[in-house]
Amino acid sequence: MIEYIIKIDNVKFKYEKDSDYAVNGISLNIKNGEFTAIIGHNGSGKSTLAKLINSILLPSEGKIFVKGMDTSDDSKLWDIRQTAGMVFQNPDNQLVATIIEEDIAFGPENLGVEPAEIRKRVDDALNTVGMYEYRKRPPHLLSGGQKQRIAIAGILALNSDCIILDEPTAMLDPSGRREVLETLKKLNAEGKTVLLITHYMDEAVQADRVIVMDKGNIKLDGTPKEVFRNIDEIKRYGLDVPQVTELAQELIKEGLNLPPDIIDVKELVDILCQ
Repeated sequence: MIEYIIKIDNVKFKYEKDSDYAVNGISLNIKNGEFTAIIGHNGSGKSTLAKLINSILLPSEGKIFVKGMDTSDDSKLWDIRQTAGMVFQNPDNQLVATIIEEDIAFGPENLGVEPAEIRKRVDDALNTVGMYEYRKRPPHLLSGGQKQRIAIAGILALNSDCIILDEPTAMLDPSGRREVLETLKKLNAEGKTVLLITHYMDEAVQADRVIVMDKGNIKLDGTPKEVFRNIDEIKRYGLDVPQVTELAQELIKEGLNLPPDIIDVKELVDILCQ
């Protein structure tokens, strides 16, 4: 089994000849089964990086390998997109059929999968994202969070090992965001590699690993605790830190003896109650 499902080696990319690099010399490896969150303000290069991994864009310099396949190899394009499926910000852009189960069957049908296997994949994918009872409904009657779960099911039906999500909760309300994140955590627990691009810090803290990007470069890379203790640096890149981390730092300034890397409310409450 390959240890790293995604290997990025000194990759640069610019959209126009005379523009700055949107991604500027990034090297990065993503382990099989890892849940990685990439954060950064608009224009930091995080969405460009996602599109490079998925072969939607090709590097100006450097190489990207997905499960050993070079993303600039035309003959591997569909294998790469099947291995690392992409979910976009607006689920409406990914739903193609008038009935949910037909929508999820669309990808495997195009790959020439046998009908009996398609049926199994569609049912399995719907069960995994908790949407099986909606299978006969039209997608336009769903909430935003439900539509995004259907988009994720469409990727699962392709048997993707890795799911790349480009700000999948940006257009959702809090309950929709929670639905999607719970689905991702469940998939990750079952062994899927998840690469989540987000600007919500409360989503990033739930990943195994957080990468902070700014101006096409990686500025911080580590566990949520390692990354979010750098409050001043993160704010310098135009980002917030989780509110509970900031609160803990203020309490430390007031003289309370607290660890500097608190990232969730329960953790802070437990320590204060002691």
